[in-house]
Amino acid sequence: MKPTAIILAAGVSRRMRPLTDDRPKCLLPVGPKAVIDWQFEALGKNGVHDVIIVVGYRKEMVQDYVRTQYPSFNVRFIENPAYESTNTLFSLSHALRDWRGDFFYMNADVVYDARILERLVPGQEGGYLAVDKKQCRDEEVKVEVRSGQIVAIGKHLDPAVCEGEFIGVAKFAGQFAERFRQRVLDLAVEGNEMQFFEYALDHLEDKSGLVAVDVTGLPCVEIDFPEDYQYAVESVVPRLLAAQGAERDV
Repeated sequence: MKPTAIILAAGVSRRMRPLTDDRPKCLLPVGPKAVIDWQFEALGKNGVHDVIIVVGYRKEMVQDYVRTQYPSFNVRFIENPAYESTNTLFSLSHALRDWRGDFFYMNADVVYDARILERLVPGQEGGYLAVDKKQCRDEEVKVEVRSGQIVAIGKHLDPAVCEGEFIGVAKFAGQFAERFRQRVLDLAVEGNEMQFFEYALDHLEDKSGLVAVDVTGLPCVEIDFPEDYQYAVESVVPRLLAAQGAERDV
């Protein structure tokens, strides 16, 4: 049985305004598809059809779009009612209150190649984070790796000592998934409202099994700023379409 996918799509995306004045970021057009279409395409190619989407900002737009476009998927919507004053740690906690078991995690603003998800599929016991090995910027979510093990994750890390950027797509499986779930629920409390979900990973006392899966070279981008959106349209989508054309030619 394939794990469920949890997609976090509740945020207001203030840094993307005015593009997100009238729609959530996951519905922005990126090439011939919306952001979330690329994700559903990747899920479908990897046989994942059970999806939980955490919604908030303009939730009806997301719900209507997904129900119309993806009737063959088993999609459940969970609301983060405090989406304007909380971050992804709280959004994930809403999903995990009702879910136990293996799951794929993804931020709803990532455009990525389906082969990235494919590389995460085999993981059976641990936390598997898709990592683009590169020199990171300060605002990117970075991972520090020692002896193949992720020992720290977050935007606060020194780029000089980091392996690369966590792109916002992951898989959590087995006992690790349960330990992580409990840490998320423990930390989603008053005082941590603006923490990102990786705060719970960074605060796991036992990170054994948390590893970086190398996806360097595969087209992907997490759209946080207008320049990311431009990069997605101009650089990532042409590579995705070229890869799809190559698949059809095989």
